[in-house]
Order: sequence, then C-alpha cells, then structure tokens
Amino acid sequence: MRGFKIIIIATMLMIFPLESIKAQGFLFGGIGGAYELEEGLTGFNARVFYGPNEEFCFGPEISFFPLQEIETDTKVSIIDLNVNAHYIFEIAPNLAVYPLSGLNFTKEKVRVISEEENDNAFGINYGAGLHFEFDQWFAFAEFKGVISELSAEFVTIGVIFNISSEQEE
Repeated sequence: MRGFKIIIIATMLMIFPLESIKAQGFLFGGIGGAYELEEGLTGFNARVFYGPNEEFCFGPEISFFPLQEIETDTKVSIIDLNVNAHYIFEIAPNLAVYPLSGLNFTKEKVRVISEEENDNAFGINYGAGLHFEFDQWFAFAEFKGVISELSAEFVTIGVIFNISSEQEE
C-alpha cells in the first residue's frame, strides 16, 4: 500500500508544475504498459510532457512494476521516476522518431522468502522511441535504459493525448 501512495504523490507532483505553463505551449499526458527486460517484469507507465514547440518536449514520468515473482521464493517490485527530454524528428506524415535522455530515480524492493531488501539509486536515462499521430493523440513505442547502481532496460508502449487548451493559430 505504501508503494501506491508514493505513486499517487509522485503523479500529483508531476502534473501540477506543468499545469501552470500549459497555455504557453503544448501539454501531453500519456499512459502505457511497461516491460522490464532483464527480469521480465510487467507494469504501467504514466507521463506528462510539456512541449514549447513541435520538435522538443520534456517532463516527468513514472513506471510502476508491482511485486512479481522472478524465481522460486524471490519477488521484485520497482518504482521508476524519470524526467526525460525528447527531440522529435518527423520522418513521414504523422510518423516521428525521437532520442530521449534524462534523469532517473529507482526504488527497488527484493523479497526473498521472509527477507526484504530495499534499494534506491539515481541514474541517467538513454533511449529512443517512435510515435504515430492520430489527430489529438499519439500511439508510441519506446526503449529506455537506465545507467545507475540499479541499471535496467525497459520497453513502453502506450498512448499520449494532447491535453493543452486551444492554441492560437
């Protein structure tokens, strides 16, 4: 239950600073499924991104992987907090690719039989993704790696919605 409270608080902290600047550019919110490649953990991702123009955006995101068995008597859960930036290259109508980089904080819990170990680490993100535009929303797929004491690689697939107020032409 404590992990769920951390997710709620982190999500609120992500949204409020960006909400105040949304009238000056584009604000996007997104959700998706996430997959951790090394242990095969499944979870979800939520993100809010601010774009001052159509090529660049940045913002916070959170990935949550609930407690899952990875071996007999061993379970792992991960909370992954990120602030990432994307530079978007349109390669065809409605199709774009983007590199990503940013900062990361990971909280990992490993439970072996009756023992429990909690680790935290700051890191740097790297990766790339692509998105396809459908009017006011995008479908995206993204690969992200984390360089830290708790290094990991993730794949996220989801949707992003334009939640900006009407922009002046």
